[in-house]
Amino acid sequence: MKVKHILVAMGDPAAKASPALTKAAAIATKTGATITLFHSLYSPYVAGEQFYSPEALEKDIEAAVNSRKAQITKLSKALEASGIEVRVRVRWDYPVHESIVREVMREDVDLVVAESHRHARAARVVLSNTDWQLIRVCPCPLLFVKTAQPYDRTRILAAVDPMHAHAKPEDLDSRILDISRDFAETFGGRMHAVHCYMLASPFAAGGLMEPVPLPVDVAQQHAAVVRRAFDDMLKPYELGPKRAHLRVGSAGLEIPDVAEKVDAGVVVMGAVSRSGLKRLFIGSTAERVIDHLKCDVLVVKPSGFKTPVPKKPSYKPVVLPPL
Repeated sequence: MKVKHILVAMGDPAAKASPALTKAAAIATKTGATITLFHSLYSPYVAGEQFYSPEALEKDIEAAVNSRKAQITKLSKALEASGIEVRVRVRWDYPVHESIVREVMREDVDLVVAESHRHARAARVVLSNTDWQLIRVCPCPLLFVKTAQPYDRTRILAAVDPMHAHAKPEDLDSRILDISRDFAETFGGRMHAVHCYMLASPFAAGGLMEPVPLPVDVAQQHAAVVRRAFDDMLKPYELGPKRAHLRVGSAGLEIPDVAEKVDAGVVVMGAVSRSGLKRLFIGSTAERVIDHLKCDVLVVKPSGFKTPVPKKPSYKPVVLPPL
């Protein structure tokens, strides 16, 4: 994998075990990458309290930051002992997803690793609102860790779209496949690819919603076009029929099913940030896929993606003089 700098988003600095940290260390060991352990904290109540003097506010913020930094530094010792270069960064900044993206831009990070959380009621791993915001605005790949299963000899499943639905950039699939191949080769595993599509209907809507029959073989023609596009896309990667999975049906159901059947350790998906209804629609599909996956998920952006997050926070903490 072509990774030089990994940022691990530390949600709970006091946690005794972190699969995200363990897997980031495994990637760093294979690639020689540097790891930054990052934590963001902020309290609008502290920043805006009218009875705080500027000196007291600065002192309390510094104490909070140093306390979290001390906790994370303890976690860094084991990584350093294994020969990994580690940095610890704690920022007083909000919202969390923007704080992470600002650190990505500040430190020229190649990969963000975040640990997803288990929803107690449903007893399954789901992404938080911060995770979804990161998918939307983070300029580099995002690895969401859902399990503690190691990556050695793991299978990587690349979810591609050769028909470029929803006006997805054509180079996104190439990036997904290249990253999936590199990931698999780094850990001695194998790459698989999957594409899901809805079969064309033999009817089309006519005037007053009356269905107009189309040629009876339209479904077969559509399937043949999709198969040809899928095979052409995978030809340079020489996967073979057993590792190329073409499914008819909803991506939210079919991709998790394929991932489970091939025992994938990571599913690599693309994300396109959109505005308005298009973004909501695409986000809904991604949410169904990621939420149903039991393995880790690596989210990739198109090349040239520009994040809307400003390099400097737009807010200014409110500090009033003491009463």
